[in-house]
Amino acid sequence: MSADIEQRIRQILAEILRLEPAEVGNDASLGTTPGWDSANHINLVLSLEEEFSITLDVAEIEKMTSFLDVTRIVEAKL
Repeated sequence: MSADIEQRIRQILAEILRLEPAEVGNDASLGTTPGWDSANHINLVLSLEEEFSITLDVAEIEKMTSFLDVTRIVEAKL
């Protein structure tokens, strides 16, 4: 994984969830991390698409249930 991409994703997720980037660990996931609910999941998808100039399809969005999954999917799109 690219450290730069990982850091950018961590920052985006932290901003959406109103957390400090250090609070977004590799174990962060949908439903277990404070604030990461279905509404903020959509905000995350939109922010990632804008930040990285990518388009995520439904199958990819459904698989984005953890920080590590998000990172892998974004890197694969780049």
